[in-house]
Amino acid sequence: MDSNQLVSWKLVLLGRKIRNRRNRFVRHLNLTSEQADALRFFGDFPHSTITDFKDRQQVTHQTARLIVKRMVDRDLLVLEANPADRREKLVGFTEAGLAKRHQLDDYIKDTSQALFAGFTGAEQQAVLTMLDRIERNLERN
Repeated sequence: MDSNQLVSWKLVLLGRKIRNRRNRFVRHLNLTSEQADALRFFGDFPHSTITDFKDRQQVTHQTARLIVKRMVDRDLLVLEANPADRREKLVGFTEAGLAKRHQLDDYIKDTSQALFAGFTGAEQQAVLTMLDRIERNLERN
């Protein structure tokens, strides 16, 4: 295995470890990984629509709508009429949804600290720069 293949394989393994750890945590919160993604998205992009979520997650509209509907049914999200376009609904948080979002934020912070334990700020920035470059390479090809 050459060095490029080794780096790719290590990234795959690291991604799996992070995803598996995250999935165990979101199950503890009684969420699916897709629902956790929705909480993160709607927290990061307030006043967004289901269509915005669909586009960001690269899923079908039906899938995005079903994820949001289940979360509305569980009293984690609410739908409000969009004043700019009454045909669209804006997605917002309930108190319970906001509490779960904060738990996810705390988990992500803890995981990030564990991932970068012993790294200097400059080293963290170098890793981020390289990962951004890798992502751009994948998008071009």
